[in-house]
Amino acid sequence: MGTTVLAVKAALVRGRKKLLEGEEAGAEKAAPARAELDRYAGLFNARDWDGLRALVSDDCRLDLVSKSQRRGKQVGAYFSRYEKENVALRLVRLEGRLAFAAYVAGAIKPAYFILLTFENGCVTSIRDFRYVPYIAAEAEFEVVV
Repeated sequence: MGTTVLAVKAALVRGRKKLLEGEEAGAEKAAPARAELDRYAGLFNARDWDGLRALVSDDCRLDLVSKSQRRGKQVGAYFSRYEKENVALRLVRLEGRLAFAAYVAGAIKPAYFILLTFENGCVTSIRDFRYVPYIAAEAEFEVVV
Protein backbone atom coordinates (compact mmCIF):
# COMPACT_ATOMS: atom_id res chain seq x y z
CA MET A 1 0.00 0.00 0.00
CA GLY A 2 1.29 3.45 -0.85
CA THR A 3 1.97 6.09 1.76
CA THR A 4 -0.84 8.28 0.38
CA VAL A 5 -3.41 5.53 0.88
CA LEU A 6 -2.16 4.91 4.41
CA ALA A 7 -2.31 8.62 5.19
CA VAL A 8 -5.90 8.85 3.97
CA LYS A 9 -6.93 5.80 6.00
CA ALA A 10 -5.25 7.24 9.09
CA ALA A 11 -7.09 10.54 8.56
CA LEU A 12 -10.40 8.67 8.32
CA VAL A 13 -9.69 6.83 11.56
CA ARG A 14 -8.85 10.13 13.31
CA GLY A 15 -12.01 11.74 11.94
CA ARG A 16 -14.26 8.93 13.14
CA LYS A 17 -12.56 9.08 16.54
CA LYS A 18 -13.35 12.83 16.76
CA LEU A 19 -17.01 12.13 16.02
CA LEU A 20 -17.14 9.55 18.80
CA GLU A 21 -15.27 11.84 21.22
CA GLY A 22 -17.85 14.50 20.59
CA GLU A 23 -20.59 12.05 21.50
CA GLU A 24 -18.80 11.07 24.72
CA ALA A 25 -18.08 14.69 25.68
CA GLY A 26 -21.74 15.59 25.31
CA ALA A 27 -22.98 12.50 27.18
CA GLU A 28 -23.56 14.44 30.40
CA LYS A 29 -26.13 16.56 28.58
CA ALA A 30 -29.41 15.24 27.26
CA ALA A 31 -29.36 13.95 23.70
CA PRO A 32 -31.26 16.25 21.40
CA ALA A 33 -34.88 15.31 20.96
CA ARG A 34 -36.19 14.81 17.48
CA ALA A 35 -38.50 17.83 17.84
CA GLU A 36 -35.57 20.10 18.80
CA LEU A 37 -33.54 18.92 15.83
CA ASP A 38 -36.49 19.28 13.46
CA ARG A 39 -37.04 22.84 14.70
CA TYR A 40 -33.36 23.72 14.21
CA ALA A 41 -33.29 22.22 10.69
CA GLY A 42 -36.55 23.98 9.80
CA LEU A 43 -35.15 27.36 10.84
CA PHE A 44 -31.81 26.67 9.13
CA ASN A 45 -33.36 25.55 5.86
CA ALA A 46 -35.79 28.50 5.94
CA ARG A 47 -32.71 30.70 6.43
CA ASP A 48 -34.19 32.19 9.61
CA TRP A 49 -30.87 33.19 11.15
CA ASP A 50 -32.42 35.34 13.88
CA GLY A 51 -34.61 32.39 14.85
CA LEU A 52 -31.51 30.18 15.10
CA ARG A 53 -29.62 32.77 17.12
CA ALA A 54 -32.58 32.83 19.54
CA LEU A 55 -32.20 29.04 20.02
CA VAL A 56 -28.54 29.33 21.02
CA SER A 57 -27.92 29.56 24.76
CA ASP A 58 -25.80 32.39 26.16
CA ASP A 59 -23.04 29.97 27.11
CA CYS A 60 -23.15 27.80 23.97
CA ARG A 61 -19.88 26.22 22.86
CA LEU A 62 -19.04 26.13 19.16
CA ASP A 63 -16.35 23.82 17.84
CA LEU A 64 -15.47 24.30 14.18
CA VAL A 65 -13.46 21.09 14.23
CA SER A 66 -9.83 21.58 13.14
CA LYS A 67 -10.41 25.33 12.75
CA SER A 68 -11.54 27.29 15.82
CA GLN A 69 -13.66 27.36 18.93
CA ARG A 70 -16.05 30.01 20.24
CA ARG A 71 -18.23 30.45 23.26
CA GLY A 72 -21.19 32.57 24.28
CA LYS A 73 -22.23 35.56 22.20
CA GLN A 74 -19.47 34.89 19.64
CA VAL A 75 -21.44 31.82 18.53
CA GLY A 76 -24.14 34.06 16.98
CA ALA A 77 -21.63 35.18 14.33
CA TYR A 78 -21.35 31.53 13.25
CA PHE A 79 -24.56 31.84 11.25
CA SER A 80 -23.25 34.85 9.29
CA ARG A 81 -21.18 32.54 7.11
CA TYR A 82 -24.19 30.38 6.33
CA GLU A 83 -26.20 33.47 5.34
CA LYS A 84 -23.95 33.75 2.28
CA GLU A 85 -24.00 30.07 1.28
CA ASN A 86 -26.48 27.59 -0.14
CA VAL A 87 -26.39 24.82 2.48
CA ALA A 88 -29.32 22.62 3.52
CA LEU A 89 -29.49 20.32 6.55
CA ARG A 90 -31.02 16.86 6.71
CA LEU A 91 -31.42 14.80 9.85
CA VAL A 92 -29.35 11.60 9.79
CA ARG A 93 -28.34 8.80 12.11
CA LEU A 94 -24.55 8.85 12.28
CA GLU A 95 -22.60 6.41 14.45
CA GLY A 96 -25.84 5.70 16.35
CA ARG A 97 -26.55 9.36 17.07
CA LEU A 98 -28.89 11.88 15.48
CA ALA A 99 -26.93 14.52 13.61
CA PHE A 100 -27.21 16.81 10.61
CA ALA A 101 -25.76 16.12 7.20
CA ALA A 102 -24.94 19.39 5.41
CA TYR A 103 -25.65 19.42 1.69
CA VAL A 104 -24.01 22.20 -0.32
CA ALA A 105 -25.89 23.68 -3.32
CA GLY A 106 -28.26 20.75 -3.90
CA ALA A 107 -25.60 18.03 -3.81
CA ILE A 108 -26.79 14.44 -3.42
CA LYS A 109 -24.07 13.56 -0.90
CA PRO A 110 -23.37 15.51 2.29
CA ALA A 111 -20.23 17.63 2.43
CA TYR A 112 -19.93 17.37 6.23
CA PHE A 113 -21.83 16.77 9.47
CA ILE A 114 -22.98 18.92 12.38
CA LEU A 115 -23.66 17.64 15.90
CA LEU A 116 -25.82 19.58 18.38
CA THR A 117 -26.49 19.33 22.09
CA PHE A 118 -29.60 20.86 23.65
CA GLU A 119 -30.51 21.70 27.20
CA ASN A 120 -33.89 23.13 28.23
CA GLY A 121 -34.80 23.74 24.58
CA CYS A 122 -31.62 25.73 23.82
CA VAL A 123 -28.56 24.74 21.82
CA THR A 124 -25.64 24.40 24.24
CA SER A 125 -23.06 22.88 21.91
CA ILE A 126 -22.39 22.87 18.15
CA ARG A 127 -19.70 20.66 16.60
CA ASP A 128 -19.39 21.57 12.92
CA PHE A 129 -17.17 19.25 10.85
CA ARG A 130 -17.11 21.58 7.83
CA TYR A 131 -13.32 21.79 7.82
CA VAL A 132 -12.78 18.01 7.93
CA PRO A 133 -14.73 16.90 4.84
CA TYR A 134 -12.91 13.57 4.59
CA ILE A 135 -15.18 12.31 7.40
CA ALA A 136 -18.27 12.64 5.20
CA ALA A 137 -16.53 10.90 2.32
CA GLU A 138 -16.44 7.56 4.15
CA ALA A 139 -19.02 7.89 6.93
CA GLU A 140 -21.87 5.44 7.17
CA PHE A 141 -25.15 7.15 7.93
CA GLU A 142 -28.84 6.88 7.20
CA VAL A 143 -31.24 9.72 6.46
CA VAL A 144 -33.99 9.95 9.09
CA VAL A 145 -37.40 10.49 7.56
